Amino acid sequence: MVNFIAVPSSSTAICFVKTFVVEQKWVIRLATAVISLYFIYNKITKPPASLRHLPQAGFFTVLSAIKNLKPIDQIAHEISFPAVANSNHGLYVRFDNAGWAVHVMDPVAVKDILMSNDLFPKSITSLQTRRGTLAGRLITGPNILFLSGDHWKKQRKIINPSFHRVLPPKIFGRLSQKMLDTIETEMQIKKDDGKSIDICDITQRWALDVLGEFAFGFKFHALENNGDDNEWVTRYNTIVKAAGNPLYFIFPSIERQFKSWIPGRRKAHEELAKFFGMIHAMADERRQVILNSANTIVDDKQKKHDGEKDVLTLMIEAEHKGQDRLTDEEFESNLSIFFLAGHDTTASAVAFAIYHLAVHPDTQRKAREEVIRIFGDDHSDILPTLEQTRELSYINMNLRINPPAIHMIPRRATQDTELAGVLIPKDTRLSIDVYDLHHNPKVWKNPDLFDPERFAPGGEVDQLSGSGLPWTPFSNGLRSCIGMNFSLMGQRVLLSMLRKPFLFCSRLPR
Repeated sequence: MVNFIAVPSSSTAICFVKTFVVEQKWVIRLATAVISLYFIYNKITKPPASLRHLPQAGFFTVLSAIKNLKPIDQIAHEISFPAVANSNHGLYVRFDNAGWAVHVMDPVAVKDILMSNDLFPKSITSLQTRRGTLAGRLITGPNILFLSGDHWKKQRKIINPSFHRVLPPKIFGRLSQKMLDTIETEMQIKKDDGKSIDICDITQRWALDVLGEFAFGFKFHALENNGDDNEWVTRYNTIVKAAGNPLYFIFPSIERQFKSWIPGRRKAHEELAKFFGMIHAMADERRQVILNSANTIVDDKQKKHDGEKDVLTLMIEAEHKGQDRLTDEEFESNLSIFFLAGHDTTASAVAFAIYHLAVHPDTQRKAREEVIRIFGDDHSDILPTLEQTRELSYINMNLRINPPAIHMIPRRATQDTELAGVLIPKDTRLSIDVYDLHHNPKVWKNPDLFDPERFAPGGEVDQLSGSGLPWTPFSNGLRSCIGMNFSLMGQRVLLSMLRKPFLFCSRLPR
């Protein structure tokens, strides 16, 4: 019997080896992908070991809330407050677009953070994470809001005089009267059509006109035109709506990598470029005015000191002086952030105040009585004085219920430290949640109740004195909001002029 042994040809052996190598590569790639996904999953669902001693809000719970556009009060009651319910402090960890962060709603811890800028400087992670995105280009650029250290000091030195000048109520009062006239006019038009007016639209147009004259020396003419007819208003609203898209808010890398392939996103960036073009045109117009003034002989008595100049003028003059001048990117970013923070937050605060007056008739009656007590019952168009505007107490209550910003820009711990008796490792990001702080049931009695008496002498706010910072709508310390006085003056003047025979009512629930 003859035995035969089959010996593969050389070509068959080579094919076998090639197939084996290819299959082995795919196995390696698949294993690498699985391992990578496992590490990514662990990274977003489990906080770092150094933060696991703190309560945690689940990643998918937070993701679902943002994806479904849940309002901030619902997020607070479903996520934030339950997370700290069983702890003796107001700190918990949560994953966001920049990674894990400690969220803070404890008033003592908030004060410790805001009063210690060297230990807790602003985190630049937001700048890095959103660079190149719509929100990043609009908000998180190299501006006075986000920078720290010497760069922030340089910008603050240039801009500070304008925001710390004495703010005469006259400019606010004149435009407030114009807004009230606009309300009367539009009410009559809508009444004939059986429709109601959009108070949010009107307050936004008012705030834009106030900002233009105060900060830019520029007339936007927003109140004179319907919001839909004003290019500044319509373009800005389009951009802000696009910037708030939850998909790109949670995953900014998608926008950075694929914005040119996504028609809607590409269009939004084109709109932002046009908006910046309008801002630069406004600045160029102001430059020409300053140049013409410089070439004109002016009496010393007619010259304006820095404390009398608008922000845009001070920034442009810094260009000409050469010393501590802003770069083009810093110039653009600051104008953008002033446009956003300078009118959007003030407009929202006024709209919320009117809403609360509308759904709380007793408070509205008391507010009107307070205005009449301060200004008298004369219905002539008398503008309030600076001292008179400081007596309106219900404005503080509105800022507690609806703070201008629901979160502050995150801070970073520069060394291992403690907050509220809890260890905070070095390089931990900390987010002060202003809305949660102002509604913390462990701090406030009936926290969601709109009750201006809290701010009366001897009221709840006085009783909380010495317990940190339970109320901080404009931040605090060296990095407090530079536009606080501007915003408060605008709110006080406009709301004080509600002595006009307006009765606000709303179909919305409390």
